[in-house]
Amino acid sequence: KLFEDYPDALYNTMKIAEMIDCQIPLSNPILPNFDVPAGYTKDSYLTELVYEGAKNRFGGTIPDYVKERIDYELSVIQRMQFSGYFLIVWDFIQFAKNNGIPVGPGRGSAAGSMVSYCLGITELDPIKYNLLFERFLNPERNEMPDMDIDFCALRRDEVIEYVKKKYGEDHVSQIITFNKMKSKGVIRDVARALNIPLPQVNALTKLIRHQDLEEALKNSEELQQLYKSNDAGKQLIDIALKVEGLTRSAGKHAAGVVISRDPLTEHVPLYVDSKDGSISSQYEKTSLEKAGLVKMDFLGLANLTIIDTCIKLIKKHRNIDIDINAIPLDDAKTFKLLQKADTMGVFQLESGGMQNILLKLGPTNFDDIIAIVALYRPGPLDSGMVEQFIERKRNPQKIEYLHPSLEPILKDTLGVIVYQEQVMLISQIMGGFTLPEADKLRKAMSKKKQDLIDAMSSKFVKGAIAKGIHEEIACKTYELMATFGRYGFNKSHSAAYALVSYQTAYLKAHYPLEFMTALLTAQVDKIEDIAKYYADCKAKGIQVLPPDINKSQRDFSIEGKSIRYGLIAIKGVGDKAIESILQARESKGTFKDLTDFFSSIDLMTVNKGVLESLIKAGAFDSLHPNRAALFTSVDVMLETARQLQQDIATGQGDLFGATDTSFSRIHIEPASVNDWPENQKLQYEKEVLGIYASSHPLSRYARDIEKLSCTPIKDLEENVNGTPITLVGILNNVQIKQSQKGNKFAQAVIEDLTGSIQVLFMPQTLSEYEPLIVSQEPVVITGTVEIENEKPSRMLAQKVLQLTQFKLTQISELHIIINLIGTDTQLLENIKKLLQRYQGNKPVFFHVRQSNGKENIVKANPLYHIKPHQKLLDSLVSIVGKDGFFYTIGC
Repeated sequence: KLFEDYPDALYNTMKIAEMIDCQIPLSNPILPNFDVPAGYTKDSYLTELVYEGAKNRFGGTIPDYVKERIDYELSVIQRMQFSGYFLIVWDFIQFAKNNGIPVGPGRGSAAGSMVSYCLGITELDPIKYNLLFERFLNPERNEMPDMDIDFCALRRDEVIEYVKKKYGEDHVSQIITFNKMKSKGVIRDVARALNIPLPQVNALTKLIRHQDLEEALKNSEELQQLYKSNDAGKQLIDIALKVEGLTRSAGKHAAGVVISRDPLTEHVPLYVDSKDGSISSQYEKTSLEKAGLVKMDFLGLANLTIIDTCIKLIKKHRNIDIDINAIPLDDAKTFKLLQKADTMGVFQLESGGMQNILLKLGPTNFDDIIAIVALYRPGPLDSGMVEQFIERKRNPQKIEYLHPSLEPILKDTLGVIVYQEQVMLISQIMGGFTLPEADKLRKAMSKKKQDLIDAMSSKFVKGAIAKGIHEEIACKTYELMATFGRYGFNKSHSAAYALVSYQTAYLKAHYPLEFMTALLTAQVDKIEDIAKYYADCKAKGIQVLPPDINKSQRDFSIEGKSIRYGLIAIKGVGDKAIESILQARESKGTFKDLTDFFSSIDLMTVNKGVLESLIKAGAFDSLHPNRAALFTSVDVMLETARQLQQDIATGQGDLFGATDTSFSRIHIEPASVNDWPENQKLQYEKEVLGIYASSHPLSRYARDIEKLSCTPIKDLEENVNGTPITLVGILNNVQIKQSQKGNKFAQAVIEDLTGSIQVLFMPQTLSEYEPLIVSQEPVVITGTVEIENEKPSRMLAQKVLQLTQFKLTQISELHIIINLIGTDTQLLENIKKLLQRYQGNKPVFFHVRQSNGKENIVKANPLYHIKPHQKLLDSLVSIVGKDGFFYTIGC
């Protein structure tokens, strides 16, 4: 028994517990106070704001159908006492817009509200796009509205700070999340407490292939064997099973913010993060909602940042003002881009699968974009809904409706039930449901609550019969709703996000230089994405210039008709170092030489690591072209720079008291060493930039590659599935891993001059070719290409050869040039001996050039035919020079 030696303490504890009478009221909304102007209530102020906004939206005279919708929505909002909620959201969105912080056009079901549209909370007319208010706020459900707002990712925190200042620091906090102990993690935690050696723990966790430890134990014979035969293993697993699922640590919700009417401590316990001192609620988001507190998600959307940056670049370089919310939604150039699936960087439309759908569909209007954003999910893809939609788009005669009343509801989606709102409208118009009832059915279908779906079936059929619809048609329609309704998507959310998709496509179609510059700037911490968008620039003929210490800005910038690489995108170069470089450049103009550069920068921020990254990137090429000399001399240059800056600060070595370096006795000059070979330069560029900036490792082999029987990666087609294919390229991101059975395999990306694709090396292939796979030398890989979503996804490698080796196997003829002038018998004797040394079956031709310019071609005797070898070619270079011979490649 615990504490049996302290009976009084136990008695007093029980006495205190019995005295406590604490009840926490739940589900009563605790809205923050929103101060309205004198003479207004929250309801009247909201009404005035909505009607003012409606006049702006609809051009002065508000149509009757809009007034009717506004009045209905306001009646529901006011009856549910949510006017304050809408005012709070309107207020911080107004703050964002007034301060130039980009705000998304809407997110989730809030886009179905006309009140939200008139307040400027959303940017799509809900009536025009058939979006339903009841999907957002059901008057029969006593639930708080849930608005998630997208802001520019870089400035989201400014809005949160505004909310804190307006309602009080003690009224606003972030929301806690709990990290649970899961199968592999709990084994590691318990093993650490039991002092079990790490190699043993790693061996054990490799046997766990489920998120649930108990499930893993049931399904793994090896794990069961270990559990039964090893006492230490049994103890470890038994303890782990007991603590699995417990909270391991606390975190913060990525976007959630709670706002309270009173100080938060009156409603919720708080948690202080020991690392950064930030405050979060101790209730997670579901418990907060039950407690009645207002939770909102302030999300950072990078695409809003891209749009904003692009618009600013257009203004700067073209002096054109773009109102992104006023662009035409029927722009031909934009739809041409979408029909070609030229959507790299276009919000939600850039994946391979989505590009394939765009190519097949050929969207012609904004409703098509809304539909494909909704359809591109596992359920619709697996159910055949996507194929059905595409087929009807391409063959309109296949569009059919079970009943004429369905046409107005399903016309935009070609007769296919795509949206949850369509389920609701069919229930209302055909089945006679009220919209709140229709929302209940929508929820039952999306949650797959079969008992409720069955219960509401008879009501729907009876309602349809009462409207004169045949029972068989009503039953078929309900069955169709139940089938497709489970995959139905929220149209309000799809429409709002489709608008962002369209906006990014519009900017890319009309202003590709500015758009790609903004897009690259947004990827500065994603080196792989930079490589992807760099390739897209090349495909469009947009040159991305390498980084230059005298020309690069912090971000990617426009230079003429090209894009200049931004300093912030160089791995290992941070903001403080860039700030120092740019400040020095602004005050001095361009740096004339290394001495000029080092005399001006802050050596604390522009340190050894920064300089090495800049050198690897080629950023100093305009000041000193020898990167190896610079890299070798970094320490010496830094030390000399300190002396130089000290001289300038004290006036030593400056006869006239000037502040520039022209009178200093100290000049910075790197060591005299040979520059790096081309391939090493390129490897360093790839390391710090994610791209080959100055050239490409395959460029010098380009002519040979063209002649080889190999497939350019960009030309891989759908019909290659299972067919042996040969690719030439450089292997990047090589990762050697271990399978669950303990076998080594490797994953990599092969890149040629046209594109890239993933490659998988199975254990046997890796074992045979590992030195070549990790060599970073150009290779030739033969294998099969797998197709996913009707596009090449990865290659399964079977054979790997060094490109130079492979090239030799493909040489069909050797041609040697003999100039009669200057050729002596010794040279011919040397050629003869060399050819005999590498005798084979490939013919040799002599091109005998005479003094009058004529050329005779003589085929050598078969005794002098050769077997191609790299040493043969190297020896020929030393005898006749690199221009004294050539070979042909026959495939």
